[in-house]
Amino acid sequence: MTPDEWMILAMGMALACAPMLLIWTEKKSRARGLAVPSLFTIKGYSISPHAGFGAAIAVMLLYVSHAMRGTGISFVFMVFGVVALVVVLNHVQKTKAG
Repeated sequence: MTPDEWMILAMGMALACAPMLLIWTEKKSRARGLAVPSLFTIKGYSISPHAGFGAAIAVMLLYVSHAMRGTGISFVFMVFGVVALVVVLNHVQKTKAG
């Protein structure tokens, strides 16, 4: 791999950690008793700004994977995007009211 590809991979890894960090930040805020707003609620599932931005990052990683198709590194970005999406969806599932 070229140095440019290593840099792209490093930036992808940093982006892949962002949804997990956002969810962790939201959990810590709730544990401290701070109110976390809800962007919207669908059938009792609350979407917070943290989860919304994490989902946007996951979709962006999947888009980058699609745009880079044909190269070996695109599979890595697809894995990063899927893992980030699973983390966000798991968090949203836990917010079910009632």
